[in-house]
Amino acid sequence: MVEEKDAIEVKEDLSELLESTHPLLQKFREACPGTFKHSQTLANMVENIAIALELDVQAMKVAALWHDIGKMINPKYFTENQLEDEDTHKDLSPRMSYQMITRHVSDSVMILIGEENFPRRIIEIIATHPGTTVVKYFFVKSGTGIDDIYRYKTPKPKCIESAILMITDHIEATTRSLQQAGKLESITEIIDSIINDLLDDGQLDEVVMKLGDLKRIKIALAKEMEGTYQKRVDYDEAKKEKAEVEE
Repeated sequence: MVEEKDAIEVKEDLSELLESTHPLLQKFREACPGTFKHSQTLANMVENIAIALELDVQAMKVAALWHDIGKMINPKYFTENQLEDEDTHKDLSPRMSYQMITRHVSDSVMILIGEENFPRRIIEIIATHPGTTVVKYFFVKSGTGIDDIYRYKTPKPKCIESAILMITDHIEATTRSLQQAGKLESITEIIDSIINDLLDDGQLDEVVMKLGDLKRIKIALAKEMEGTYQKRVDYDEAKKEKAEVEE
C-alpha cells in the first residue's frame, strides 16, 4: 500500500441522512429489515475507526448506513432478508445468482444519484467498496475453477474510507454468520484473516494508507466487535464445572 492518507473532504452537515425518519431510510428498513440492521451495525463499527483515524465521522457513518440501499430493489435475493426456510436462489443457476447479488451496487448508485443533495463523494465510496472481490458462495457452488467470472466488476477502493467500508462489511458478515452457526471464536483472528485476504487479493492496492492506520483500524475493530459479539456465559457448563469441583 502507498504511504500517506487521502482523507474525505465532505464537511457539510449530514445529520439528516442519519435520521431514522428519513423517508428513503424508512422504505429501506421496511423492504430490507436484515440489510438495514447490517447497515446500522456497520455505521457503529466505522464510527470508532473514523475517530481513531481522525476522519469525517458523519461521512463514514452515512456511507455505511446507505451502502446497501440498492438491495431494496430485490431484497429476497439476500440471505439476511429471507425467512428461515426461504431460498430465492434454489432454482437459479450460480451465474444468475451472482448477477442478482452483484447488481445491488449499481442499483445503490442509481438510487443515490437520484436522491437530491446526496454527496457525490460518498456515492463514490459506496460504488467502490466491493472492489473486485469474489462472490465466494456462488463461485464454489458453480464448481468452476475460474474465480474471475464471479468477481464484482466495480473499481477497487481508492481512498481509506472505501477501504474501511470494504473491511468492515466483510468482517461484520463473517462474524454474524459464524455466530449464527455457533462457530464464533477469536474476533482478532477473524479481523486479521479477512484483512490479510483482502491485501493478498490486491483489493487495497490503490488505497493511500499508512501501516499505522491499518493497525489503528484493527484495534478499533477488535474493541467494537468484542463488545458486540462478547462470549455469552454457558450456565449449564458452569453448573457442571461447579459440581465437578465439589466432588
